[in-house]
Amino acid sequence: MVANDTAGNLTHCGVPGMFVRTPPGPGPLLQFNNHQTVKTMEDTDLQALMARLELLINRVEQLKGQNGLLLAQEKTWREERAHLIEKNEIARRKVESMISRLKALEQDS
Repeated sequence: MVANDTAGNLTHCGVPGMFVRTPPGPGPLLQFNNHQTVKTMEDTDLQALMARLELLINRVEQLKGQNGLLLAQEKTWREERAHLIEKNEIARRKVESMISRLKALEQDS
């Protein structure tokens, strides 16, 4: 048995049992004749990505501010709710007290 060191460089060519030897390397890459064109495209892509990232960061900061306001409103509403529950309980006790007194007056007469 003979080991084939270039077996990884074989590509199926579409014909059953036929393979074509491919040159070693990182594989098919998009290549440009002018390196300046590649650099310009990379710079443009990088600038676009940075612009989108900046928009995303601004949006996150905006949402953090809105979240802080909503949390403050929630706290205020919870405090107001607790105060209203307390007032409701006081009113309920007063009504129960009046009903008890009215029943007592009714039994005395």
